[in-house]
Amino acid sequence: MKYPLSILLTVLLLVGAQRSLRAREDVPPNTAVMKTDLLVVTAHPDDESMMAATMAHYADEGRVVSLVVCTHGEGGGNSTGKESGAALGIVREGELRRCLALLGTRYLYFLNQPDWAYTESVQATLAKWGHDESLRRLVRLVRILKPEVIATMDPAPSGGQHGHHQAAGRLATEAFEAAADAKAFPDLILEEGLQPWRARKLYWAGGGANSRTQIETSGMAVGVLASASVGKRYADIARLAESSHRSQGFDKFFGAAPSGSAPARPDRFILVKSRTGFSMGLETDLFAGSSADAGSSEKALIGKSETAPPVEARIQPGPSVRNYRGWLRANGIERLMTRLPAHVPVTIGGVSPVTVEVANRSSSPRKGFAILNLPDGWSVDSKRKPFAVGAGKSSGVTFLVRAPASTRIAGYDVAAQVEGRQEADSGKLDALPLLRVRRLPHALPVDANPGKWESAHIAAVAIPPGNTAQGAPGAAQEMSGRFFTGYDDAGVQVLVDVTDDTVVANIAPDDIKAHWRSTSAEICIDPAPPAENTFGTLKLGIFPADTAGRVRAARDADANPGPIDRREPGIRLASRRTAGGYIVEAHIPWAALHCSPAFHPAKGRKLGFNVILYHAGKKDARVGEDINKSRLAWSFWGGVWGRPEVWGTAVLE
Repeated sequence: MKYPLSILLTVLLLVGAQRSLRAREDVPPNTAVMKTDLLVVTAHPDDESMMAATMAHYADEGRVVSLVVCTHGEGGGNSTGKESGAALGIVREGELRRCLALLGTRYLYFLNQPDWAYTESVQATLAKWGHDESLRRLVRLVRILKPEVIATMDPAPSGGQHGHHQAAGRLATEAFEAAADAKAFPDLILEEGLQPWRARKLYWAGGGANSRTQIETSGMAVGVLASASVGKRYADIARLAESSHRSQGFDKFFGAAPSGSAPARPDRFILVKSRTGFSMGLETDLFAGSSADAGSSEKALIGKSETAPPVEARIQPGPSVRNYRGWLRANGIERLMTRLPAHVPVTIGGVSPVTVEVANRSSSPRKGFAILNLPDGWSVDSKRKPFAVGAGKSSGVTFLVRAPASTRIAGYDVAAQVEGRQEADSGKLDALPLLRVRRLPHALPVDANPGKWESAHIAAVAIPPGNTAQGAPGAAQEMSGRFFTGYDDAGVQVLVDVTDDTVVANIAPDDIKAHWRSTSAEICIDPAPPAENTFGTLKLGIFPADTAGRVRAARDADANPGPIDRREPGIRLASRRTAGGYIVEAHIPWAALHCSPAFHPAKGRKLGFNVILYHAGKKDARVGEDINKSRLAWSFWGGVWGRPEVWGTAVLE
């Protein structure tokens, strides 16, 4: 017997409602209307895009999906107008609400923390936001919304991962336990009447092709979303919804393909914690195992870590990964530590320290040798070095490594082990370029003329098209470059000569910010390398010309951000167009580095340094439109504009 579509839809809605409002003893009647099945926690409006199809899938089933966003996105770029700051935050919230209406998301809340700059530092982010207050606000919402499942962003500090994204992932992970703990924020119980809530499961979005949790997005909407999305897959609904984020340029790539034409790839997740039993097999449903009688345990089951050997050698990573690993331990999820191997920066053609940490977990002192296995052709002061470690202690053994001058900028395999044991810890040596900066015999004019540098016998440093930090620029004539550097007692001078087939001047004189939106070159200087974040550095973004034809520049996400007209009037600029692109030149006073104590140039002193080129892909751009297509850099790594640890090294001669 065939039933009308309306009856089938009603049945689906009733089933979804039963799932959503199923009785739990810890759900009081007065908050049952807000009872959430899936709670998504992100940093900015548009971050939900990484799991939007999954949100649509569960909303279509009749489950209640809610979203908490840490910021209003007011610190980002604007592809459609001049709104910035609080005004841009209002625009982005409006775009997000339109997006969520299409996805069927029921509730939206904000933690109202500032979106203040691009950084890859979670420490700087949480210091600005206030960790405890941010966690309190999120715990409040978890206890009110009472989700069964929480899904959030991956907090790993991998290259290109925004520090705000990392912070959102950390806060959601901590809130999973804190919301269930009566000792955490007891004032929310005493003063606001919010009892602890134990969500069933916690997921991080992502995990790559080997993720064990994959939610298919190719299914057709047949339930709650069917009437508004006739014949659309969940992937299509997600793309249409995400195209709402026009101020971020999402309409360009999410709204371009007709429905059904783009591939419907599965959304991938990592199961981090579970109170329903921990699954190591393939999951195809975030709610698998979340039955009404589960979740009573005080602490979540998190899976067992492998038993570690009594004495172990591990490569000591940089500060961001060390901090991340400490956070994983503190939250009982050490098993995820191997997802992010140690990365150690080394200077090409120079000597760099690589530290191996030897941990003794036994009850007696241990002695032996640590071994460091390097790439072919690399040298080290000693391949094996002795260690003596007390019971329950750790000790660092430092090797001095030299990467050959012919080494290319890339990550190279390295391994450390205790002599006589098979276990080895693998990591990466990130080879970074070296620049020797000549002292200028006399002051050079700032005139965007490379001839004077050539006359001074200062060689140009190339930025070839293969040095891609973002996007794919193509051939050298589309985008490539070179730069010259020198210094004097007053400051450092840099000329950047860019080949670019799409030089655009679409930034108005009163809109000198966010240089990544258009044609520009950025000079990055770290006076005390390697900095953990950019907020003690100089990042100077130079527009070759604004709409009035003047060279303009602004500092961005650094020690003194803002247009240099107001922030750094001592910086001198020049620019000119060439047949194949443009040239910009800057003389930057040492005082602009804002060091304490003040920076004084001296032979042998090192600076973190980089030059980044921003390529626009649209000649007929609207004024103020974000037309960023690709980025090249001298030291090119994912998210390099926010990661001083992977800038190159400049040595003053």
